Amino acid sequence: MDLSAEVLALIGVGVLLTSLFLQSESFVDPLIDGIALQSLLLGVLLGWLAWTEHSVDLAFLAGLTVVVRAIVIPYVLRRQIRAFRWRIREVHAANRVTGHALAAVAAAIVAWFVFQQTLATVFPQTGGALPFILLVQGLLMLATRSNTLVQVMGYLEEENAIVYAGALFASGFPLFVEVVVFLDVLGVVLVGVILSIQRDVTGSPEEVVLEELSG
Repeated sequence: MDLSAEVLALIGVGVLLTSLFLQSESFVDPLIDGIALQSLLLGVLLGWLAWTEHSVDLAFLAGLTVVVRAIVIPYVLRRQIRAFRWRIREVHAANRVTGHALAAVAAAIVAWFVFQQTLATVFPQTGGALPFILLVQGLLMLATRSNTLVQVMGYLEEENAIVYAGALFASGFPLFVEVVVFLDVLGVVLVGVILSIQRDVTGSPEEVVLEELSG
């Protein structure tokens, strides 16, 4: 395995671990850190590809990903919860953490198997299954979590999966830069506007009453 493949594999493992962490965590503050780290790893991936392919466009996207996804969006998310005394946590989430973690591992295994059986020959790149696994993890978070902020992070994970797939399979596609910029803008709008509206309407960024920390 050459150096480029080793770097891509190492970054892919880091992205996979962050996706599993997001599924197994119920407090929002660590989840924000997790999605920021995942986005940072994605920026590093784009930066590495920019260096190996001598691509100015990929270098621009690497910087944009780090600034918007790893810095700006986490900052906006934290501003959304600053008014609350306690760290936000899903109600009764402690009883579901183990189930979420097991479901995430099972989903990752199934997603990898499906990719190998259907798309591996079309996308033989190193770590080609990882964007597909990340996409499934984001869908799982959207389907199983009730906290609005957590669901938004599931959506951001979906966006990361799309950018990840584009970086591996379509970095030379003419509209790739425009698509990534659009997703970044959409992510900022979603976090900065929709969550503010949600809080104004419900008085809380959760669908149910916040659970206070105990013990």
